Amino acid sequence: MGKLVKIILEEFGGVQFRLRFMNLILRLAPRFSFNRVRTRVYQVFGWNIGKRSIVMGTMDIAGSGAIRDNLQIGEECQITSPIYLDLNAKISVGNRVAIGHHVSLITTTHDTSNPLRRCGKLEFHPIRIEDGCWIGAGATILAGVTVSSGSVVAAGALVTRDVPPNVIVGGVPAKVIRNFSLDRLLEANPKPCE
Repeated sequence: MGKLVKIILEEFGGVQFRLRFMNLILRLAPRFSFNRVRTRVYQVFGWNIGKRSIVMGTMDIAGSGAIRDNLQIGEECQITSPIYLDLNAKISVGNRVAIGHHVSLITTTHDTSNPLRRCGKLEFHPIRIEDGCWIGAGATILAGVTVSSGSVVAAGALVTRDVPPNVIVGGVPAKVIRNFSLDRLLEANPKPCE
């Protein structure tokens, strides 16, 4: 009997009944409509979403355990849907962040050290998106990544490493393609005429 109970608990462990009920309510509102109401529903159900932030569609949320504790969205953010949030580890979004549609934030990975099973034991690492960032449509940010303040992740980028502040990264895997700090420095100190 103990084995059966264990199997049942494993099967229903990720169901998140409260999340499913909330999603039933939210699916009644079409994407890009009733955004303030939708955001308020998330807040009423205990999700940490800051003042003047807006969620423009239903978020696709996955994870096990107390997943609401693993999402923090700051103030004045714009979250466009569809968006996929893997909340097996914490995802923190700073203030004044814009996230485009079809973005995936994935906190789960696997141990790859065993050559006989590269998809090994599950590992969970947080994602942090700091203040003022813009995450372009279709971008994917993987486990353990920090996108530093003032940076832009270009549409379709695959971010596998930390992003420095005030840059644009793009590509697969993402690399720095523009440095805003360097641009300002060049504007302040133009080259002399030759």
